[in-house]
Amino acid sequence: MSDAQEPTRIVFETLGGDGAPALLIHGFASDRLSWGANQTAWQGVARLSSLDLPGHGESGMDVGDGRVTTLAHRVATLLDEKGLRRLHLIGHSLGGGVALILAHTRPDLVASLALIAPAGLGEQVDPTFLAAYPDLTEPGETEAMLHRLVVRPRLIGKPLVARVLNQLGKPGSREALRKIGDGIALSGPDLESAIASIGASTLPRLVLWGEQDAINPASEKKIRAFGGELIKIPDAGHLPQIENLRLVNAAVANFLKSIDARGR
Repeated sequence: MSDAQEPTRIVFETLGGDGAPALLIHGFASDRLSWGANQTAWQGVARLSSLDLPGHGESGMDVGDGRVTTLAHRVATLLDEKGLRRLHLIGHSLGGGVALILAHTRPDLVASLALIAPAGLGEQVDPTFLAAYPDLTEPGETEAMLHRLVVRPRLIGKPLVARVLNQLGKPGSREALRKIGDGIALSGPDLESAIASIGASTLPRLVLWGEQDAINPASEKKIRAFGGELIKIPDAGHLPQIENLRLVNAAVANFLKSIDARGR
């Protein structure tokens, strides 16, 4: 974990594994623990680390202006401090947007991109969801909001609802998420520049998207401009890495294996 002090502290965890280094970057209002169902499958092909983005999990609540570029800069500073380079970035939603900005502004840090419903490549991250989420206070409304993320509501249980409300109850959490929600909406031009730059590059890239994503529906036009392989995940909404974890786990593992094979 980072030894830096609040308010800019970013919690970083080494998970282990075999192969080239890879970093897991979670989505909006989530944290590094959200990858629990995926990391074992990927540790066989990569040496994994994860983090809590600013404003999330156990990291500091200072998110600056909340823009995706600001969060990416904070992550780049952390990676510089740790002397890490040429990482495979696996990012979901907001984390995918952070990965896009990193690949554009700090290509020395990035070996490839595996993006799951990333901010920037969708039609638009639902502004109603972003605005309402930080104000959740009751279990019933929280469960209803979380149901919007998935196709199968049974995946949203009481423990998850309690965990969400516990996180929102931490000092500074709600304000941090409000800033990030506003920042995502203002980050369109930065993400467009990143997509154009990466689209013209040879950087290996994979995009995975739930076919029934109602939070950040895929934009076919943006994805075509971005290039790389697109895999649509059936029977999944905004959390395909949970709803169809076997397919997502296999797709990312095979992607990383293919890069390793090319490098030999």
